[in-house]
Amino acid sequence: MPNLDSILSFPSNDAGPSSGGERTPIPPRSSHVLVSDTTDAPALFVLIHFLRASHAVNKLHRSTAASDRKGKGRARTKVIWLGCNSDGIVHLSNVARKSGVHLDEEMRNGAFCYIDANEVAIGAADHGVEQRTAAMSIHQQEEGRSWAEQALQELYGRVSRELAEADTKDGVGEAKTHDWASKSVIMIDDLTALTWVLDPIDSFGQSVDVSKQLINWVIALASLAARKNASLVTLMHADATSCSKAGASDPTDESLLAFFLQKADVWIEVKELASGRARDCDGEITVHPLVRPSLARTLPASNRSFAPQQQDQARGVPPLQAFAVETPCPSRAKAVLYRIAPDGQSAALGRGNVGSNTGRVQIWARGTGRGFL
Repeated sequence: MPNLDSILSFPSNDAGPSSGGERTPIPPRSSHVLVSDTTDAPALFVLIHFLRASHAVNKLHRSTAASDRKGKGRARTKVIWLGCNSDGIVHLSNVARKSGVHLDEEMRNGAFCYIDANEVAIGAADHGVEQRTAAMSIHQQEEGRSWAEQALQELYGRVSRELAEADTKDGVGEAKTHDWASKSVIMIDDLTALTWVLDPIDSFGQSVDVSKQLINWVIALASLAARKNASLVTLMHADATSCSKAGASDPTDESLLAFFLQKADVWIEVKELASGRARDCDGEITVHPLVRPSLARTLPASNRSFAPQQQDQARGVPPLQAFAVETPCPSRAKAVLYRIAPDGQSAALGRGNVGSNTGRVQIWARGTGRGFL
C-alpha cells in the first residue's frame, strides 16, 4: 500500500525531478519543511511519516553495515523531536509503536532524541512568576532577557548538543560530497503549542513579542541545521490564520505563518474538507514547493551552478537540484484527498488500542473516486 512518499520525495543524489534516479522522503540538508494543520485535520501523521522514513533508512543502513563489517552499524539519520505539547514522550512512544517504530530501540541506536520543550518552557515561566513576585532578582535585571527567550536559548543549546553528538559518532565529510539527504531531522511538534506556554512577560514585568522571539529562534535553528547537515520540520496550527475557513485571526500565528512561507522550502498544508468531514475522507493535503524547489524545477541546468551556490556547497549545503521536489499536488487545485486507514487511525491521531497494525494513509486525486496515487 502506498504511503506519503507518493506525494513528496527528494533526489537522494544527482537525480533531477523528471529522472528515474533514486529518490528519498528524507529532506535535503539545510531544508525547512513547514507542516500546517487544523483542529479538524491534525497532521501528526505527517511527522510520523518522516519518523518512519528515518527508521527505514537506518534499518537498511544497519543491515548493510553489518554485512560489510563486524559490529553494529550506527544510525544513518537521527531524529531530534521537540515535544512542545503536554502529551510527552510516553504518548509519542505509543503512537510511534503503532506505526512500527520503537523509540526505545531508536534511542539506544542513537537514531532518536526527545526534548521536552513544554517542560522547559513551563519551567522558565514558573521561575519567572516566582522572580517577579519576589521583586525580581538583580541578576535577571542585569541580564535583560525575558523568560521566553531564556527557554528558547535552552532548547537551542540542547538541539546543538544533540547535533554535535551525531557529528562525532559518524563522519560528515562523506555526506557533504556524496549524499544530499539530511544526517539529522529536527522536528518541532508543534510551534503553536510552544507559543501558548512561553511566558509573554519579561523580567521587568513588561510584555514581549513572543512571535518575534520564536522567529529569531527558528532562524537560529535553521542556521544550525545548515551547518550540521540537518533539516528542520515545523508543525503549526493554522486555525487562526488567513488560510483557514474559520475566519478567526491571531496576530502571532499570522506573523509566524507569513514568515515561514517566505523562508521555508516546502509547505505541506493539511486541512479539513471545505464541506466538512466525510465518512470516507479525513481531509486534503497540498504540497507547495516554495523558493528553492521552484527554482530547481524552473531554472535550466546550466544556470544552477552559479558562484553563490558553489559557496553554499563548500559550506555543506547541497546544490539547488537537491530541492527538486517530486509532487503531484503543487497547488490547491491539485490537492489530494486522504483517509487514515482504520488500522492506522491510532498511528495518525494518537488513539486506538496498543498492538494496532502499522497504519497507512490512503491518498487519491480529487475527482477520481477512491483509490491510491
